[in-house]
Amino acid sequence: MNNDLFVDVWNNIVIKGLSPLPPKKIMTEFTDIELARQIEEDVQLIQRIAERDSVAFQTFYRKYSGLIFAAISNVLNDHHDTEDVMQEVLVQLWNKAHLYEPRKGKPLTWLTTMARNRAIDRIRSKQRRSRLNDDFETENKKLQFEFEESGHEILEEKERDTVVHSAVSKLNEDQREAIQLAYFNGLTQAEVAERLNEPLGTIKARIRRGVSRLEGLVKARLD
Repeated sequence: MNNDLFVDVWNNIVIKGLSPLPPKKIMTEFTDIELARQIEEDVQLIQRIAERDSVAFQTFYRKYSGLIFAAISNVLNDHHDTEDVMQEVLVQLWNKAHLYEPRKGKPLTWLTTMARNRAIDRIRSKQRRSRLNDDFETENKKLQFEFEESGHEILEEKERDTVVHSAVSKLNEDQREAIQLAYFNGLTQAEVAERLNEPLGTIKARIRRGVSRLEGLVKARLD
């Protein structure tokens, strides 16, 4: 708490006789003024970050990294994923600070919302990637005998991820972009259409054709 600021508030409100307020009211006035000043400082930091001021970035990080990390962790409940998303949020802060608009909320609220959204995207991305791997595994098992001596899966999850990523890289640019946004970035098909500024029907067809080709590419790698 800033003692000099408190003295200024006390002098202006009580000693100068502007208003004989009780101590609780004085503390409320002080807290409001301190909060307003803190928000203004944060706004200035964001504006400086937008101008590529590394000192401002480090200052903002020292002040709020703990809160941001906790906000992400509360969503993911996974330390490794939280660290990854925290890194993504910091990069996003550095690259998108110029998009912050003070009239829409406090800097900390803006950043925690951004962090929470990235964490949710991470969950959705993992779910979609898992579903994509399951689809390929199911398709591959159709080619196996119903009773096979070995009960082991053909590939471990990480190996399947490698195969899938390699196959995605061989798609044409339109299909690859749509597949990556839908299955690896966690976007819905409607969100992909909005992101790419394409009709929803076009995106659905693009993803369908991309998945169909992926099945062939993955099957060829697993044979």
